[in-house]
Amino acid sequence: MKDIDFRNHPAAEREWQAQEDEAGPYAAVGRAAREAMEPALPADFAERVATLAQAQSRALRQPARLEAWLIGGLLAAMIGGAVAFLATDAHALDTVRQPLLLVLAGCVALTQGLAWLRPTGRRG
Repeated sequence: MKDIDFRNHPAAEREWQAQEDEAGPYAAVGRAAREAMEPALPADFAERVATLAQAQSRALRQPARLEAWLIGGLLAAMIGGAVAFLATDAHALDTVRQPLLLVLAGCVALTQGLAWLRPTGRRG
């Protein structure tokens, strides 16, 4: 760091003196440095914030439970419809024996099974 030669830079000398005297734009900085700040938070601020955070967390989990019930209901309805269709139409069993449909059904079952095993934490 290079020292400033105040003889060659009179504006720097005036700036230095304003800082030392806490004059001009430095008056507010000096006053703020001398005075201790009063905490403007209520005594139970942390408790209020924690209560609010818990309430918001519960509110975020509630739609996830509703969605899970709705998806489960749709899945049960689709499986029930497939069983009813296969039970009433004997020729539908010929399409089930096709290997690509079996692979597709296996992929869907594996994906859903892995989704059920994954921990249920909200990301974001």
